[in-house]
Amino acid sequence: MTVREIETRMDSRELSEWIAMDRYYEPLGDTWLQTGYQIAASLAPYSKRKLDPRDFVPTAGTAPMHQTQIDEQLKMLQADLEGLE
Repeated sequence: MTVREIETRMDSRELSEWIAMDRYYEPLGDTWLQTGYQIAASLAPYSKRKLDPRDFVPTAGTAPMHQTQIDEQLKMLQADLEGLE
């Protein structure tokens, strides 16, 4: 749902109720962090170091990685995996 759709379908009172529900009663859940935990748990047996689930969560405010940066990280992961053999 887009911001414009939310603005037309939800008034400030309903938004306040959702915020209160999330903050005080039952959090809505952070699916990105849950995915980070799943990834870290899946990779843990193959990693030499302790993995932080937040490392796998994209964060707002950071610039997207350039392809060369992605390649460097993949090489580091590959080296870690080869070191286990």
